[in-house]
Amino acid sequence: MDDPEGIEVPAFSRADALLVLPFIWQLGLAPWANGIAWRPFDLPFPMVWQMAGIVFATFVLALRYWLDRKP
Repeated sequence: MDDPEGIEVPAFSRADALLVLPFIWQLGLAPWANGIAWRPFDLPFPMVWQMAGIVFATFVLALRYWLDRKP
């Protein structure tokens, strides 16, 4: 795909596929997380799952940034 001004737009890379993982975590596994009755730290498990998902998404974004910065 060529940009009208002659700037080449990079194609979707394999490292970009990492960005799908947080969506799978939050949307794909939510039905599973809602069925867990365990209450760590006296919090509902789905809330803990969402907080862990934020940490996971941050890690995935940092990894993607690191892979993009490598020459």
